[in-house]
Amino acid sequence: MFNRLVVSVRHSSSIPKLATTPNKFNAKSSAFNLRPNLPEGLFFHPAPASLNPEITPKAFLPESDVRKTSDVYYPEQTQYVAENIHYMPVISRIAQPTKYSHDASVVGELQKMRDNGATRKQMREKFGVSDGFISLTTKPNPQTLKAQSKLLKRHARRWSEKTLAARKAREERKLQWERDM
Repeated sequence: MFNRLVVSVRHSSSIPKLATTPNKFNAKSSAFNLRPNLPEGLFFHPAPASLNPEITPKAFLPESDVRKTSDVYYPEQTQYVAENIHYMPVISRIAQPTKYSHDASVVGELQKMRDNGATRKQMREKFGVSDGFISLTTKPNPQTLKAQSKLLKRHARRWSEKTLAARKAREERKLQWERDM
């Protein structure tokens, strides 16, 4: 008896339908700040879903769907991509093979270049190595180290007590890692 009543009420056309959630603020500019202002009583408010199956992008259609291969379904999409392909950014770079077969002479040359102030880009292009390889096999330029420590000391003067404590704790953690504790 109760189930029949619920079904008949659910499909009744006398229940008002809410297309969107009434908001206390502007629905467009304050969409993130939803303050529902719902009317009193019973109403039908369906869950948000795609409005129409005909506007589903091709990327979301299954391979078996006829609309995916149809020229009638969004014919301008192919034309739009073809016209604007040169404006689109490259999403991923081509992976370059990593080269780990360097001998001591290459590492020595890298160290010389780094001591003379060469940029990492110059070293990468000359030897085909990564930034990580350069960092692992060479020591920083002494002048660069001096400049960095000077800059750090200048910034450290403005640190709060909390930041100083965090920095000290970090230094202690690093020492423990090095000691394998």
